[in-house]
Amino acid sequence: MPNDPNTSRPEGSRPDEGSTLYGRTHDQLIQGHRYDGIKEYDNPMPGWWIWIFWGSIAFSVVYFVGITWFDFVDTYEDDLAQSQEALAIQRAEYAEANPTFEATPASLAEFIGNSDRIASGEETYQSLCASCHGDKGQGVIGPNLTDPYWIHGGTNMDIFNILTEGVAEKGMPAWDASLRPEERAELVAFIQSIQGTEPEGAKAPEGERME
Repeated sequence: MPNDPNTSRPEGSRPDEGSTLYGRTHDQLIQGHRYDGIKEYDNPMPGWWIWIFWGSIAFSVVYFVGITWFDFVDTYEDDLAQSQEALAIQRAEYAEANPTFEATPASLAEFIGNSDRIASGEETYQSLCASCHGDKGQGVIGPNLTDPYWIHGGTNMDIFNILTEGVAEKGMPAWDASLRPEERAELVAFIQSIQGTEPEGAKAPEGERME
């Protein structure tokens, strides 16, 4: 006899004992649940799903008890405080290993006359500054950097600040976003090193004389 789609179980079928992992199946039809030839069976959830379900309930009980009364589960505030403390330690270690250069008259003076700093400053100058100030500082669009005349001041700090902030009305960009403070200080060292060199074709003096 053919199977009756409305019977509780297909004819001749036997319950499947299944396994611990997947559970028991018995292919019991749900009455009236047959659409376009698709039959819906009332089989239990797989065993692995049941284990996860009960495990999540057990975990939630342990978690609630631990975070509420026994303090063996950290609260959000505890986690945040520990993370902030760890971050502060990392920042302190990084700062110690990578000291930040602060431009002061004293710190800039240490760069002046230092051959290594001057050489590094010259590399930066040739790649970024020479197009406006000339390869020897003689001045092209920008002013001559080899004479004692300065438009915005000629002290080490003056030059450093001009490099940092730029002069927008003259078309000179600010280099604070492109060059580290140490690199700007090296540029100061190079610019001071070419003072009085009197290169050929130097531009006429501009600004005020600074001794």
